[in-house]
Parts: sequence; C-alpha cells; structure tokens
Amino acid sequence: MPGALESGAPAASRQQHVALSMLAGWMSERWFRTFRPRLDEPTAFDALIARRDARIGVTLGLLWGGDPAPNAPQLESQLNADLEDDPAAYALWVPPGGELPDGEPGLSSLRLTTTRGFGGLEPAQRRELRLPVTLALAKVDDEGFYVSVTGPLAAEWTTISEGIQGSYHLDARAMRRLPEERAELDIVLTRIRDLAGALNVEEVAPAEVHDYWLVSRLPLDEPRGATVFGAAPDFDPLDGATVRRELRRQLRRADEQREAARAAGEDVEMTAVLIGAPLQHIGEEIVTASLRGMSPTAYGGTDLVALVADGSVRQVLQ
Repeated sequence: MPGALESGAPAASRQQHVALSMLAGWMSERWFRTFRPRLDEPTAFDALIARRDARIGVTLGLLWGGDPAPNAPQLESQLNADLEDDPAAYALWVPPGGELPDGEPGLSSLRLTTTRGFGGLEPAQRRELRLPVTLALAKVDDEGFYVSVTGPLAAEWTTISEGIQGSYHLDARAMRRLPEERAELDIVLTRIRDLAGALNVEEVAPAEVHDYWLVSRLPLDEPRGATVFGAAPDFDPLDGATVRRELRRQLRRADEQREAARAAGEDVEMTAVLIGAPLQHIGEEIVTASLRGMSPTAYGGTDLVALVADGSVRQVLQ
C-alpha cells in the first residue's frame, strides 16, 4: 500500500512531511550519512526515509490529530505566492494558543513579517519573529511590592516585581511564546516595570511588547515553500492525558505497520515513531516523561521515537 504522504496531500500531511524532513535532516547530521524521505515508494508505513538502499519505516503522528490551525491555509497560500521562485522549504511554527489573523490587515502583516523572517536563512537555521502584542497592566493597590501575572510570563513574576511599589496585576495571556534569549526577555520585563511606575490605583494601561514566534528553513528542500505548523488555539500540548493517549495510539499503529510490512515481505533496516507537537520551546515537552511511564512492552519493537516541535528534533527513545 502507498505511504500516507503522497504528492498533492492535504494540509495535515504537509505538516507530517515537514516533520519527516526534519527527522531526515537530524539523522543525516547525527549519523554522518545522507537520509531523505521517499514518498514515491509503496510501503506499509506512513512513510519511508532512505539511505542508499537501506529503508527506515516511519509511523507519523501529530499530537493534535493533524487538522491545520484556523486560517493556516489562507496564510500558507499567500506565503507560497511570495516564495514562488524560491526552491527552499520553510515553516512557521505556531506556538500553543497562537491565533492566526482571519482578515486584513492582520493577515498581510503576518505574511510580510514571516516572509522577511524567511529571508537569508540557511538550511536548518531558526529565527524568531517579533510580533507586536498588547498586554494589560493594572495597579490594584498602593500597598505591597508585587505583580501577579497570568499567561506565559507568570514564571517571571518575581523578576517583574523587583523594585515595584504597590500591587499590580498583569494579564499576559495574549503573549504566546517567550524569546529564547534572556536579553530579549529582559527588555519585555523592563517595559512592564517602567509602565507600572506611572500608574495610579485602579488604572489599567496597555503594555506594548513583542511576542516571539519562530520560523525556520528546513534541513531539506521539501516540502517546497512555506508550511504553517500548528494546532487550533484550544489544543493543550501539556495535557498529560492527551499526550499519553496519543502516544499509545501511535505506538500501536507502529506495531500494526511493522506486522503489515513483515507480512508483505517489506524489508526495513529500522523503524521509527515520529511525533509532532505545537510547543513554545521543545524543552517543555512531556512526551519523554509519558513514554517513561509506560511499560517497555508498549514500545519494545520500535527502534527510535522522536519528537518534532519548535523547529527542532528531540530523540525520545533509541
């Protein structure tokens, strides 16, 4: 039977193709061999990665099921129009909770910022985009010396509170991804502290800062053009029950595909389970912990389990 990632595949398969390309590039760098996806060969697996005559059977799964993020097809279409003469492959990695604009001028603004972000990237290179975002800061009381925070900045509440006079609340839920560089984050925190010093009790003011989404050029030149990699805003990639359930499902599928390949006489050098997830940063993933909590019999027949998220690949099991 043919693999799932054929030419002209729907958006969900395009995201899987991105994950497959990322894995092939990671394997090439790690093992000093050239690996490439083979989407033109019949296989019992979702896809194959090849090294010369050797074949690796890959079972592919996206934690959220694979439906594209709302408005992703429209954005992809516009981005690919901009990249018509560019043979490279790129991805915009939508962080958890990230919402793509559903109209103008937001759609064109994100399109322009993303296209510029792609410019000059080398294969496998990542880059953060600075997207304007407005947070809400309120002064609650003249007493106290702290800022309570909701949203991704919650872990930074002690840093934000340094030197603060009074009690404040910061609604940072509009921010979806923190920058990787501490210096960039310090700029955001300083702006918030400076704004706090100018507020009166019961006053609410907008804090104009940046959200830091990620773009990357894929290590291989496929799938050509731009892919928006992400889930619907209500999907939570840190929901342990969801992650464990989907991981078990993919491991069962891998067992079934290995048996089907064996029955068909298909010879593969090794097998892999590849999971895609929408994460702020790959260091936040809980797939590794979920796998360690399972019985080894659930994954004993799999040679490699890997995760693709935030423009990176992480080996979960080998």
